[in-house]
Amino acid sequence: MKSLFFAFLCINLFFLSGCSFNFRAPVVPPTAAVFTNIEAPIDIEFNDTTIGKKKGEAKSVGILSLFSFGDASVKAAAENGNISVIDHVGYRFTNILGIVTIYKTLAYGQ
Repeated sequence: MKSLFFAFLCINLFFLSGCSFNFRAPVVPPTAAVFTNIEAPIDIEFNDTTIGKKKGEAKSVGILSLFSFGDASVKAAAENGNISVIDHVGYRFTNILGIVTIYKTLAYGQ
């Protein structure tokens, strides 16, 4: 009986630790338990950053940390803003009670 319990425990720990094996995006925003709304740059080179006249957004949405969908890639943001040359990239992250999370990629350019 003990070995069956131990096997069950190991299997559950393996499946519950799945999040720790996922690859991470280059940006992992800080989150709060109740509400988060953050906007920040993704670029790390700020000396010569120019903001273009056009702006494009692309987003992905997560629900209850169970379902997520959308295309928040830089390419999608540039296409949505009709941008051919990207000058700057940023992001906006919103979390509401951990129920709904929204990640938007913001592309600026010409």
